[in-house]
Amino acid sequence: MPIRETTQASTGTTDLLRVEDLKVLYGDFVAVEHASFSVRTGECVAVIGPNGNGKSSLALALAGFVSHLGKVQFGGVLVPPRRPAWMVGHGLSLVPERRQLFPSMAVIDNILLGCYGWTKNLRKARASEAFAEALELFPELKPRLSQSAGTLSGGQQQMVALARGLAAAPKILITDEPCLGLAEIVARRVYEAIKQLNDQGRTILLVEENPLRALEICHRALRVERGVVEEAPDADVLEQAANVTARPERSTS
Repeated sequence: MPIRETTQASTGTTDLLRVEDLKVLYGDFVAVEHASFSVRTGECVAVIGPNGNGKSSLALALAGFVSHLGKVQFGGVLVPPRRPAWMVGHGLSLVPERRQLFPSMAVIDNILLGCYGWTKNLRKARASEAFAEALELFPELKPRLSQSAGTLSGGQQQMVALARGLAAAPKILITDEPCLGLAEIVARRVYEAIKQLNDQGRTILLVEENPLRALEICHRALRVERGVVEEAPDADVLEQAANVTARPERSTS
């Protein structure tokens, strides 16, 4: 199974995100080092590798939640470290691992939280657009808008988390392990939505432990192993997929 073909029709020619010699730090502990890569406008790029090797740390650093050294440019602008509000305001949105919803809040309120990066004058109009986009992408949420997010299934919660990330109208969406703990049929529904977003022109950086899933919708892959980030040729991705050991997981679908 080849990685999804990249064409000029599907991606732009300019780098939306450029990372040079990035090092991600937790105090003195180095979680990621020697990360240099770029993501073009319209690409869907996978970040693959075993758990505990730095994938999520990379995503958190790019979103401004974790300290980093090195150079990150977004839209041609040098990114200041540890400034998540700045990143959201400039068009980068992170859908974190395990969703991180507010369980006692209604589904619609969780989604509309994604609009709060907008100025007060524009927020109401953006909220209306975000609401319409969420229901177009996930019509199954329509009868559950007033339901507390914590009462939803795992798959439905992931849909809400994606809709919240999209409510900010990002130029690039980073989604971290979107299918973690989901039954395969639900995971495929989530991936279908991510591919639909990319087909519409959204730029996606997808953190995924399962390389076979990533192969289905991504144009190329970055491999993170022991904190080192490298471009992963197709053959290497397939080899890693063949070496993935299935582990029983509690389904939250």
